[in-house]
Amino acid sequence: MSNDDPFIRYLYSLKHEDTGTLASLRRACGQRLAESRNCQWFTSISTSPADFLTATLAAQYSSDAIKIDHRWPYKDQGSIGAAWAGFCRKRKKDEDPANFYRKRQNDLSRGGTLGNIPSVHERFRTILDAELDIDGTGELAHRLRGLVRMCVAADVAIDVIQLAHDLRGWRAESRYVQERWAKAFYGQPSHATS
Repeated sequence: MSNDDPFIRYLYSLKHEDTGTLASLRRACGQRLAESRNCQWFTSISTSPADFLTATLAAQYSSDAIKIDHRWPYKDQGSIGAAWAGFCRKRKKDEDPANFYRKRQNDLSRGGTLGNIPSVHERFRTILDAELDIDGTGELAHRLRGLVRMCVAADVAIDVIQLAHDLRGWRAESRYVQERWAKAFYGQPSHATS
């Protein structure tokens, strides 16, 4: 996916959209393009349902964040897996997935009792198993909307360009996107985990 791709160029230029357009995209999150209100213009950019979902997820950031933040579109920030792990660490230090499961394994090897898995970890596992329908809707679209909104509220950056690439590949039989997200979530944090 290169900058020659019209949709990728659009994501970079999203900061130049008016607030009404961003609001329309925000409201259309999880909907089919054909059924969304005030978004039919998007077909001039891309007819891919995965691209439309990406644009509506990117629009979950506030207009000010998109327009003013010099880091937009948060390129090289890592995948959703890395962002959600960052959210978990920010929310509660003891819910850092990289450390939580290592500690859990150590407790298990010593014969200790296992506590419950944090609900934010279960939410991520559910996303990894979610289906993205060919029309860009489905369980993944619904669950990602909530996850992205929580990341946005916690000021956790999501690499929008990587998200576009990942949603385009979500339905691959090899499930390479889901594998990369899982590695980024459960692995040790880095500055740019994909």
